[in-house]
This record gives sequence, C-alpha cells and structure tokens, in this order.
Amino acid sequence: MSVKARLGRATMVEGVKDVLAYARAAYRGVVRKRARPARGGQAGAQKHVLMIDDLVPDPLFGAGYPRAFAIVQSLVAAGHRVSFYPMRSSPADIDRMTTAFAGAVLFHPGAGARGLRRLLWTHGADVDSLFISRPMPMAAFVQAGWQAGAKAGRRSAQVVYDAEAVLAPREARRRALFDTRWSDQDYQVAIADELAVARTADAVTAVGEGDAATIRSVLDAPVFVLPHPVAIRAGTAPFGDRQDFLFVGRLTGSSSQSPNIDSVTWFLTAVMPVLDSLIGTGYRLHVVGRVESAEIEALASDRVVLHGVVEDLQPLYDRCRVFVASTRYAAGIPLKVVEAMGEGIPCVVTPLLADQLALPPQPGTAQPETGQPETGQPHDVPVDRQTGDTGARQFAENCARLYTDQAAWQAARDSGTAHVTRCFSQQAFDTVLHDVLRQGDRPRDAQGVPFSQSIR
Repeated sequence: MSVKARLGRATMVEGVKDVLAYARAAYRGVVRKRARPARGGQAGAQKHVLMIDDLVPDPLFGAGYPRAFAIVQSLVAAGHRVSFYPMRSSPADIDRMTTAFAGAVLFHPGAGARGLRRLLWTHGADVDSLFISRPMPMAAFVQAGWQAGAKAGRRSAQVVYDAEAVLAPREARRRALFDTRWSDQDYQVAIADELAVARTADAVTAVGEGDAATIRSVLDAPVFVLPHPVAIRAGTAPFGDRQDFLFVGRLTGSSSQSPNIDSVTWFLTAVMPVLDSLIGTGYRLHVVGRVESAEIEALASDRVVLHGVVEDLQPLYDRCRVFVASTRYAAGIPLKVVEAMGEGIPCVVTPLLADQLALPPQPGTAQPETGQPETGQPHDVPVDRQTGDTGARQFAENCARLYTDQAAWQAARDSGTAHVTRCFSQQAFDTVLHDVLRQGDRPRDAQGVPFSQSIR
C-alpha cells in the first residue's frame, strides 16, 4: 500500500474505534441508569475520582508530581475509588505506579487526547469527580467535547481544575529581569489566556494563596489552596553542630529560563560578596540537584560544592546551618523551602517566596515590599545584578543574622516548623481535599471556603 493509503486506512480504523467507544458508552449509560440509584446523598461519601495529568504521579519527576502523588495517596486513604489517566506514559510508568499504590489505583495507559476522549465516552458516566491537573490536559478535556451532564436523576460529575501554579506572574518577573517588560494590558491578557481552559470547571485548586488570588480575579468558580503536605522531623541537629549554607534544586538550562540557575548565580555573584564582608569567608555553599548548566559548573570552587543528585538529604539538612532560596522569579510555591523548614533548618528566602508561602515576618528581619498590585503585573522584581542590587544586600544581611545569632536562628527554626504544621501538614492537606470534593455535592453557585479561613 502507498503511504497515503496506509495513512487513510489508519485514520479510518481510529474512527471506527471512536464510533465503537461511543456505542459502548451509550449502552453502559442505559445499564447504569437502570441499575444505579441517584447520585448524591451524604456529603463526603466515597466517590469515583478520575485524575488526568500530563504524566503519572511519580515523585521523582519533580515539577509538582510529588504533590500529585500526595493527592492520589490522600484520596485512596479516604476510601475513594481512584483512576488515573496520564496524557503520555510508558508501560514501565504504569507498572511502577501500580506497584507504588499496591493496585489500589487503576492507571490507564496514556494515549494522548484521542485516548482521553475514548476513556471519557467509555467510562465517564461512572465518574463522580474529574480532577484535571495543568493546562494541557485541561485543554484536551475541553476539546474532547464530553459533557459531564446529569443523567436520569443523577447529579452531574464534578470537574475540578488543578491549576497548581499560575505561570503568567513568573513570566512577568522573568521578562523584567532578562527581556522586555510586559505592559499591564499584556500581563492581564496572558493571565486570561492561561486560565481560559478552566472557565467550565466547578472548582479550582492552586498550590498557594498568591496563585489562588490571581485565579479568583479571573474566574467565578470557588478556588481552594491545596499545598503539598510535609512532615516535621524531630530531633534534628542544634545550632552549634552546624555550619555552611545549603541550596537544593535542579539546575538545567540557563539563568534566563531556569529560576534555580538564576537563583544560584545571583547568590554567588551578588549576595556572596556582601555576605563575605559581613561574616568572613569561613563557610561554604552546598548545592544539591542535577547540574546541566555551564553557568553553574563555571562557578564551582572550594567554597561552592556541587553535590549533584543526592538520594538522602537528611545528612546535609543536619550538617548545614542555613537554607537559602534566592529565587527571583517563580510560580506556585517553593516546595524545597517547605521541606527544609520541616527538616528543622531555618531558611532565608526572597520577598517573592515569602509572599508565595504567606510566611509571617521574622522579628528583627526587614520585610521588603512584596506582592502584586490590584491591577497590573507583579512589582517585586529585584534590581538586576549587573546594575547594583540593593535586594542582594538585604538577603546577605538576613543570611548573616541567622548564621551568627543563635537566638535568631532558633526563632526562625521554630517559626518555620510552626508554619509547616499549620499550613502544610497532612491533616491540613486532607481537609482541603475533602472540602474540594464536598463542593461537588453543593449547588453549582455555592462558593468554597478558602484555605486561609478553613485551616489557619
């Protein structure tokens, strides 16, 4: 057969599969209407939740997938029936995740947008809630044209869009540092375009309060803050047994595209010289994470130790005195900071990250203006390191204070662990996730309770 003929035949076969999928869906819908009672009843009852994401929820992938793993884990622990559709996957991915959850989660092989459409038409009528993460899967869901509508007395399936992080504010900060600054109109258009896919969602979840506020400014749906759960480790090393600074993050690409590379480069070139003048040079910076950057490799020295990927971070958490997160542009929340606070190591962060985490001010520590105005784009971008950086001096002074003042170090440590316990505990995470699913049992115009009010 010619190439054209083979392609035509393949298209016809796929079309026949789609028709058969629609026919099976119609038949199963009739059977379910006769066999199942009306959906609803007691709020919070066990549900069938179908999760849709770019990849399987493997924590080793980073980039929000540890949080996706935690969501699945929490749903299973609550007794819900969970299915998971990755837009793309390998057989090894499916086997690994099936084993990780001991068979409690049904992982469908990823087959892109076409596979998602078939899955929805074949099994969608049996789903109570769809939990769709990230823009591309949500766009594929919308394009699939499947209606989660009410059927024969049953309540329609709930659609939850897990935005995780809103990327437009991060891009605005990056452009201000390395490129042409957006106009306020361009910024608003970027946010509206990014969140357009979520306009049909019944509820939206975000990883931080800043992202939630941005989403609420565009969408009418109830928005919940669902951060990553982190455990507190007790019995960590005291101040006197520690030395040096620690940075954790994947370092691939360039500083103009990677927040982590910019973070380390800015610390070494702008912050560290000031810090040296304040406390001397008897300390080192330990950098942990995959390094695929000529910029970072060129900065390695006897005082800048590149460890690469480290499977067990606890020895370094106990060895180092201060964790630094010198991030100047980012989206979502800095999970590495939350984990470090849970490990009992005080953190020095930029105003951007303090705002994302809603950290309480530390006594005696200057708090530069942060946040985003009611209209327009974020204005908390530090001065570029090439032109004299006043933000670097403030960051260095905060580092010096925690590194040399034991009382300040202990106060920051206690404040960090208290913040993690209050906002990032497993109990807080489970409570918010329960509230999100319970939203599906309310009238469509009912508003959810913000995380800040239900937990704090």
